[in-house]
Amino acid sequence: MAENKKFSNIKGITLIALVVTIIVLLILAGIAISLTVGNNGLFARAKNAANTWREAEVNEVSEMKNFEDVYDETLKNLGLDGNGGGNKKPIGEITGEEKTNTETTDKEGNRVVVPAGFKVVNPESTVEEGIVIEDVSANNSDTVGNQFVWISCTLDGANNTLKYDRYAFTRDDWSFRQSFVLGSNGEKEKDTDGSYKIQNANNTSYYYHEAMPEQERISIEKYEGYYIGRYEVGTDSARSESSKGNITATARIKENLPVYNYVTRDEAKIIAERMYTGKSKLCSSYAWDTALQFIGGTYAVNSEGENCGTGKLENTGYYAIKNIYDMGGNVGEWTTETYTYSGYPCVDCRWPLQQWCPWLSGRRSSLQHYQLFLWQRWLEVHFIYVDLSPNSNQ
Repeated sequence: MAENKKFSNIKGITLIALVVTIIVLLILAGIAISLTVGNNGLFARAKNAANTWREAEVNEVSEMKNFEDVYDETLKNLGLDGNGGGNKKPIGEITGEEKTNTETTDKEGNRVVVPAGFKVVNPESTVEEGIVIEDVSANNSDTVGNQFVWISCTLDGANNTLKYDRYAFTRDDWSFRQSFVLGSNGEKEKDTDGSYKIQNANNTSYYYHEAMPEQERISIEKYEGYYIGRYEVGTDSARSESSKGNITATARIKENLPVYNYVTRDEAKIIAERMYTGKSKLCSSYAWDTALQFIGGTYAVNSEGENCGTGKLENTGYYAIKNIYDMGGNVGEWTTETYTYSGYPCVDCRWPLQQWCPWLSGRRSSLQHYQLFLWQRWLEVHFIYVDLSPNSNQ
């Protein structure tokens, strides 16, 4: 009896409780398995998250590529892509309908940058022969038909390139001489504006000077070249004494037009700068002298050895070297260079003798007011197209 009493004090679990416990555990296990491996389980969610991350990565790469394409196109449109901007095409396929600059090469592989709105007139020619472009922008009747010639050059003259610079000129058959002013150490002297001083041999008391215009420096560095008007600037009707002070006539760079004369240097600057706002300007001494170097430094005689003057005022387009007309004949032309003699501060690029072609560069200091000298009635302008970024006038 005592032993039976001992076992009756031991507590245990009933069979029913055990079964209930097992059922609960099975339910919990099922829930856990469902949360882990079901269609919406932990593993599925992890897999979906990985797929979503991979898709986002692919989309991000695609979006970055699209952004880079838009960015590159924007730079090209602004002419800021470092290579002149715009498309690259064979020179014979440029029509002038391009919306950005077109970079091309001549048949010898020389670089040419064609501004938007211009076509190449002579694609079969070379840079050395004179590549000509023509404005074909139909939305601007004032500029349509204007022609320019590409002058390839660099700021440093490296690799035998033409250096964009000022030069001293001389001619053996004239008493005219120019030279750089030398200091006591034999080095070329600079003006306060940083440019080298150039003087006439027959008058060493004064000198010519001009710092390189910043717009030109930037443009030459970017495009390795610039455009100069193929012709002297002309206008639709011949000008006379009564034209003084009136510069409302449209300037054109075309063949066989009366020259745009009877203008002061300041008026010439205005005329030049308004043709292609922000892009065209009156020749600086750098642009003029570099163009002279490009054509060989002289217009004195033509290929037959005859003097290129006719003794009268000619229309634009009389005589050319490398497709650039009348830099050494016809009329004197204003530049932005300055002379230190206060009475004659502005400089024209030739002494326009009627019977003879002028000096090579023919720097002559001239008063701004044409009334003082008879020959100044002939002074007019050559333009340069220096900034090749897409033109607001196109």
